[in-house]
Amino acid sequence: MGAAGLRVLPGRPPGPAFFGLFLVAPTPALAQADAGTGMLEQGLSLVRLGGPVVVVLLAMSVVALAVSVFKMLHIGTLTRGSGVADQALDHWVRGDTDAALALLEYTSGEATVLLRDGMQWLGAGKPAPSVREELVRRATRLLADAGNLLGVIEQVAYLAPLLGLLGTVLGIIDVFQGLAAHADASAGTLAGGIWEALLTTAVGLCVAVPFAIVHAALENRIERFRARMEDALTRLFTVTLYRAG
Repeated sequence: MGAAGLRVLPGRPPGPAFFGLFLVAPTPALAQADAGTGMLEQGLSLVRLGGPVVVVLLAMSVVALAVSVFKMLHIGTLTRGSGVADQALDHWVRGDTDAALALLEYTSGEATVLLRDGMQWLGAGKPAPSVREELVRRATRLLADAGNLLGVIEQVAYLAPLLGLLGTVLGIIDVFQGLAAHADASAGTLAGGIWEALLTTAVGLCVAVPFAIVHAALENRIERFRARMEDALTRLFTVTLYRAG
């Protein structure tokens, strides 16, 4: 940049401290770029040190993450409108079928659609045993769909520590084979080899622990969904007890 390209602000002398602002201003962006490059280099270094076992663990974590996100969204669609379903059941118990159906009309959750169909069939005089069988069949299918693919997350959480331990054992075997071939190796060399071998165990645990928590959380959501479904279907068919009271 030439002298014509510099513009001096009024009242600010163009001293070294003033021009230093132009050097300091881009620093956060440069720091972020350096941090991103450093993380990439650390990841590649981890893969080089851990070998194929770390590559397999990272691939498993990507698959488990994709399944976890999908199941969270899927279970969310199944349980959508649960509060509306409770309000509709309250209207149903009081005998106000039209108000109950109106609440469920524009709710897109799978459970609320099932409940709405049951109310319509019972309101139209369909045989209660047949309606119950059909609703139970559909509820069972919904619960089966909700639990589908959870086994993938469970297996990743179960196998990741074992794969990490396997990588550590293989790494330690390699270290001692090297020591046997070079009897004059120092203790530092031995410690460095064991340190590298232990990386796979650390990676395996870092993969397993989060997905074990995710699996437990998803199972808990499905269990609560199951309980709400059973309660809703029971209230749907025992409504005469409340009305008689």
